[in-house]
Amino acid sequence: MSCKIKICGLASRADMEMAAWMGADYGGILIDIDSIRAHPLKQAAAWFFSPPLPVAAVTLNKDMENNARTAEALTPAALQLHGFEPPELVDALKKRVSCEVWKAMHLPAGESGEALDLEAFLQRMKEYAEAGADRVVIDAACMESGQRKLGGTGKTVNWRIAHQIREQSPKPLFLAGGLNPENVAEAVKAVQPYGVDLSSGVESVKGKKNPDKVLLLIARVRACSAPEGVNGMQRIC
Repeated sequence: MSCKIKICGLASRADMEMAAWMGADYGGILIDIDSIRAHPLKQAAAWFFSPPLPVAAVTLNKDMENNARTAEALTPAALQLHGFEPPELVDALKKRVSCEVWKAMHLPAGESGEALDLEAFLQRMKEYAEAGADRVVIDAACMESGQRKLGGTGKTVNWRIAHQIREQSPKPLFLAGGLNPENVAEAVKAVQPYGVDLSSGVESVKGKKNPDKVLLLIARVRACSAPEGVNGMQRIC
């Protein structure tokens, strides 16, 4: 099975259509998050009307009613909970919304030197799966200006640890964190994820996707995950 590709942080309809045309499997739109790439819920509906590819609505530390309101207003392919939301919220949303629910979990950025309790991380992932999470997203977290930043760091996670987590994940796992056209083939080889999820790694400036970078990244993921010789593609990892 080829590795799925999610282009997140889409900030214009043109970028969404470009990502779909170039072969991305999913898009991601940030809803009511403090980011240049985010959109207010009231203005986001047009983005989710007849989208050119399945789109996840990404929220951060919203409560049950806010997440349910987002799902009902936008009818996304998935709600991606990207903060510290507990398993109980996943369980409640699965009983309320018709879309999939994805849960992001955060590892220390690879160069941060922060310790990780892997056993506790895996237990938490199991709890999210039992609550009904359809996908898990592994992203990087680090301290910036005295605050803990969850995703959008441009920093990678430890791929060896991510591979261990992927092997034990009860749900399909997306790898995020510092991915770009230059390192994505190595990341896919090292982790063997269900999919990759990225934003800043294919931007020319913050909030604006670069078509050349998107095309190159998608080509390298497809070449890396295709069986040798299929459609004339040569594996590069």
